[in-house]
Amino acid sequence: MTEGAPAANDARGGRRACGAALDFNRRAGAKSAPQARRPPTAGTPVPCPLPRAPLLLLLALLLTACATPRVDPVSPISAATDAASDEAGLIMQMDRYESELMHSAALVRDPALNRYLSELTCKLAGDHCPQIRVHLVRQPYFNAQMGPNGMLIVWTGLLLRVEDEAQLAFVLGHEIGHYVARDSLARWQKLKSTSNLAAALQLLGGGLIGAAASMGAYSTLYAFGREQERAADDYGLQQLRRLGYDDRRAGELWAAVWEEEKVRDRELLSSIFATHPASEERRDRLRQAAQGIDTGTMVAADPYFAAVAGQRRLWLDDEIGRRHYRQTEVLLKRLRALPRAAADHAYYTAEMYRRRARSGDTELAIEAYRAAIEHADAVPEAWRGLGLCLRQLGRDDEARDALGEYLARAPKAEDRAIIESWLR
Repeated sequence: MTEGAPAANDARGGRRACGAALDFNRRAGAKSAPQARRPPTAGTPVPCPLPRAPLLLLLALLLTACATPRVDPVSPISAATDAASDEAGLIMQMDRYESELMHSAALVRDPALNRYLSELTCKLAGDHCPQIRVHLVRQPYFNAQMGPNGMLIVWTGLLLRVEDEAQLAFVLGHEIGHYVARDSLARWQKLKSTSNLAAALQLLGGGLIGAAASMGAYSTLYAFGREQERAADDYGLQQLRRLGYDDRRAGELWAAVWEEEKVRDRELLSSIFATHPASEERRDRLRQAAQGIDTGTMVAADPYFAAVAGQRRLWLDDEIGRRHYRQTEVLLKRLRALPRAAADHAYYTAEMYRRRARSGDTELAIEAYRAAIEHADAVPEAWRGLGLCLRQLGRDDEARDALGEYLARAPKAEDRAIIESWLR
């Protein structure tokens, strides 16, 4: 799956203004030392993930109608590849990219979460398990990509939108289906046979490898045709049924993502549907293909949320940082209907309204902050946000109460001095 081509985070600096351009030339080839990934407390400044609009994604849109060469599926134990073949060259490029990805500051280094993803992928992959390596990348978009060398990249925005293990298993199974069918090799051969794509081939051949932006360049490689996508969907559904998951969850996930797409600002680059089958058609097809209780009823929401719980606040903050507020509003409305993490979902809904700051948003933010603080596990920052919004409306007595409660709950707050100055 491919959802546009946002830029990687600049995790070395402080929070950057959303929409600012990143200097990819300066960053190309720079290798950051591995860092432990620890989600901040709510309200802690974090690097702001920034979308970008690469030329290659536009090329991907132009190529989706081209015929795709047929290739044989990969076997669990593949024969040695001819060093001069198309496949060997492509795998070499992807191996280089994977090697550099391992040094990226955007890579999520959460051992427990990475182990969970790898074990689930292994169950889905079966005999192909030894060939596949999973990498979780901090990007706030719904996206996963499977390379021909066995590199599976999962973006954190996907995990934020998934509601349970069954939905995640479908996405992973779908990507494994692309790998088994060698769809990226067929795509590569199609690109090479298109005479007017020399520039794209140059980029894929190394022009952007090593830069944080290279993930966007590779979106061209993953712009599969409809038949390939349908076959990968079928493969993912088969794996759900084999493991006893409720295959109806696949269609529900796609329906939820489609609801976000419907409110996308048309001036922004298209998201996942730019390189995938028509949204409604695919949603309906997945729903019709589901067999439900006849094959399995396992959803496994609890183990999934346990695995991602330590990172979700960071991902929610990244989602708001995209500044695609209409999509974020749809997402948060769905998340607030879930029986888990109610305080966090209410808090980040309030933060979204406060940061968007349109007419009436302050009142909506106050309502959501109040919903958040009704829960015992509400973060202290919910009282701070409430106080700031009340102060903005001139409701000073209520603001002082909320800000005083914030300081009581966060005695070591970095902004204590300025809050205390307001309270005097």
